[in-house]
Amino acid sequence: MKATLLLCDAAQVDPAGKVHILGAGWTVVTGGNGVPLPAQAVVAMVHVPWHETVRPHFLRLRLEDADGNPVLVGPPDARQPMVHEQTVVVNRPAGAPEGITLDVPVVVSIGPGMPLPAGRYAWRLESDGASDEDWMATFHVRDPG
Repeated sequence: MKATLLLCDAAQVDPAGKVHILGAGWTVVTGGNGVPLPAQAVVAMVHVPWHETVRPHFLRLRLEDADGNPVLVGPPDARQPMVHEQTVVVNRPAGAPEGITLDVPVVVSIGPGMPLPAGRYAWRLESDGASDEDWMATFHVRDPG
């Protein structure tokens, strides 16, 4: 299995499985120092080989700091890792030739206001407990000053 991750301002998956993206490809965002981040979305295109279709795959997309530690969000007394988890089953469409790779879009939208200090971060994808150094999208939060 392979995956491609992309950061953008907003994204959604339509009923046909196509992803519609706005403001894609950024790697630097202004925030930190008490300035909350704008809304953002993470798009993960999961490329599933034919032989791995028709069975469930557990996906986890998590936000990490520069040291690979989970980023904790929420109220001070109940902070939790910023994680999105879902199980996907990729079916073989009628007429699809045997051996092709099928893409599954996963879109995670984060509303405005996430407080992150200035620094480097990464969204990392895991599939069935495995990850790859290419299955991540890194970004930098810079101070507004």
